[in-house]
Amino acid sequence: MTENRNADGFLVLPFPQPGPVIRRLHRHWWTVENGTPLEQDKAKERPAGRPWDPATLGTSGERLELWRWLEDVVRWFNHEYAWDTSQVIPDCWPDHPHLVHEIAILADARRRAGSSANSAALEEWHRVCVPWFLDRMQKSIKAHCEERHQAWPARARYARHVGQESFTLRNLRSIEDVEEVGARSGSPWVTDIGGDEINIITGEVRNRSEEEQIAVEERERQRAAQGQDQLPPEPEQAQ
Repeated sequence: MTENRNADGFLVLPFPQPGPVIRRLHRHWWTVENGTPLEQDKAKERPAGRPWDPATLGTSGERLELWRWLEDVVRWFNHEYAWDTSQVIPDCWPDHPHLVHEIAILADARRRAGSSANSAALEEWHRVCVPWFLDRMQKSIKAHCEERHQAWPARARYARHVGQESFTLRNLRSIEDVEEVGARSGSPWVTDIGGDEINIITGEVRNRSEEEQIAVEERERQRAAQGQDQLPPEPEQAQ
């Protein structure tokens, strides 16, 4: 008879656990924090995503398993902690990037707290993490998605922000600031992404690595020229 029972009879539902791929990532970072020095060094050599920061997960398998776990966590949270409608994580949470970031951290913090040797971390999760999460969610979502998901209210403002005209104005203003500081400080050189150094006042470009390489090659040519055997003198012709 017990196999036919569902979870409705439980006073509280167990916290959902992630799948094997996410657990492997958790073990990796646990080793980085708590392993022996040798284990830590080996773990640091292996790149790994951080499940609490979804954008760092670089494979389809990791992403899929994370989304499935977060879906279970949201369902669990809404059942266990959302008494008022304002406390319910909306079903359109994947359409809200800020909620995705927040939920990933909320889930990981609850997982870590639940595996602690005492109740201190779990008490802090209830006292700090949950109220702060709900407060931020309520302030950001407000009543926009109570009945159905609504379009991003700030979409037009964001589009204006990333538009070419707005970007150009901000870029020109920052260049003016950089040039002014360079002129006043007497240090107008800045390093470009490619390693070139640019004089923001004159526009001169130099690359110290290339200059050093050219100097090395010149010294090698000079040594090679100095080390060449001189031609032997021509033999005197018999009289």
